[in-house]
Amino acid sequence: MTTVFLIGECNDTGLESLVKSNLTNTYSVTYIKDSAVSRCGKGYDILVMDTPHLGIIELSECIVVMKDYGEVPSVKLPEKSIVIANSENTQQLERLEAFKQRVITCGKGGRDTFSYTSLTYDGIVISLNREITAFSGKKVQPLEIPVKFTVMPDNVYDTIAYTALRLVLDDYDSEIGLLY
Repeated sequence: MTTVFLIGECNDTGLESLVKSNLTNTYSVTYIKDSAVSRCGKGYDILVMDTPHLGIIELSECIVVMKDYGEVPSVKLPEKSIVIANSENTQQLERLEAFKQRVITCGKGGRDTFSYTSLTYDGIVISLNREITAFSGKKVQPLEIPVKFTVMPDNVYDTIAYTALRLVLDDYDSEIGLLY
């Protein structure tokens, strides 16, 4: 089972919505937020914990997705962990420099690991600007992923971070055209 932490304010529900409506199409997701636990989907088990901050982590590996204005954990993250962060949030990036984990940045610029090359009311083209290593160890080469919207999201970062999460989860081969 893979553990994913969504770190940030509980009322920031953009990533929660994407995870619950899309990730459950290909995974069995156990979702914990506040005192509520839900389980949905079929496939490989993923535990998603949506929390404003982290206490002690006693795992050998995990994926941490920082919400737009999430507070970087003050605890030491597992050695084999990946952090997905908003490059627009300089406080997040400064705090993450203290950690030795891989940080995947998401934002508007070409310096980010993930950015976008096109944004319209009905879609976005997300760009992986440099090679990343998925959680499985597989290398994912730079590429562009067109994503259609039914409704334009309030926060484009959530869409980019969710796409980064899917590629880190190693959906590259099986799901590249069906991330959403």
